[in-house]
Amino acid sequence: MSNGAKPLIKKRFPWGWVVLGALALLAVAGSYVQKHAPLSLAVTGPTVFKAGARDPLVTASGYIVARHRATLSAKVPGRVAWLGVEEGSRVRQGQIIARLENPDLLALCDQERAALAQAERELKRSDALARAGVLDLATLDQKRSVRDQARAQLAYQEALLENMVLRAPFTGTVTQKLSEVGETVSPGTAGGANAINAVATLVDFDSLEVEVEVNETGITKLTKGMPVEIRVDALDVAPAASPLQGRLREIYPTSNRQKAVVIVRVAFLEKSRFLLPDMGAKVTFLGEPYREDVIILGREQVTRRDGAAFVWVLADGRAALQPVTVLGENPVGLQVQGLKPDARLLVVPPETRLEPGARIRVKGR
Repeated sequence: MSNGAKPLIKKRFPWGWVVLGALALLAVAGSYVQKHAPLSLAVTGPTVFKAGARDPLVTASGYIVARHRATLSAKVPGRVAWLGVEEGSRVRQGQIIARLENPDLLALCDQERAALAQAERELKRSDALARAGVLDLATLDQKRSVRDQARAQLAYQEALLENMVLRAPFTGTVTQKLSEVGETVSPGTAGGANAINAVATLVDFDSLEVEVEVNETGITKLTKGMPVEIRVDALDVAPAASPLQGRLREIYPTSNRQKAVVIVRVAFLEKSRFLLPDMGAKVTFLGEPYREDVIILGREQVTRRDGAAFVWVLADGRAALQPVTVLGENPVGLQVQGLKPDARLLVVPPETRLEPGARIRVKGR
């Protein structure tokens, strides 16, 4: 090869290693930035119960029920001849709701009235004859007995006729019409809501109350007549909805061994016109009023470390652990001491690893 010949293999610049090194530097820089970047967390405040507010002792869920509710059935089998109510009809106690076909009973009543009238005329003539000394007293007593029997037989037939009339047992509102004119009905064999061939369901809306199941462990905190707050699910969605006030009316003297609960009935002290049976409701049973302002935290907001209680707060843009003293708990959360009412609490998701001094960026800003 001559001295002026070019080399067969050219020496190239190592661009591949340069790219790999740049990517590695970017990864390291990104990891550093991500590690030292501020965490985005929401900030909230503690729940504060003012002095005079009542201590929530127990909460329970249940449904609105009516203390006075009846599924109305006829006393005897028959065909509905007239029905005077619809769903939503308001009826008074004793008002006729329905009539069954009764032409045979009407005819029997007319027959017994005629027999009674005849017996009374015969008794009147016999009495006149007895006064004149023409008729003996034994015959007069027999005529009087015939009159009494006819009167009793008429009363019996009128009672049978009254059985063909269905009256409201109390003042209320018809919530279901279960039969129509022309249908055959019969006395309810199952009773209650399962009555067969019933005519209508009647509910006294003035007797609406809440039935809840209270855990056996909380029943010792309850007493009859204690105040309660009632939140109805259907009404709680309204803007600025406030709970309805009530009182504990009755603690049932039985327990459910499968659920380990006791049935409790709560009466409304104030009502809404939108309340209906079977609506869901949540009840909070209230204890004695607080003597001073009390701070309540959610159980998830309190962190335990080495047997002590702490809460994450935002201080100068960084996360800090604020020690607190847990005084007690209620259905709302934990009652704590050592925290200011205007403290800025960090909402830390369970999967977030947070260390004291970490920079925080408040969500929403």
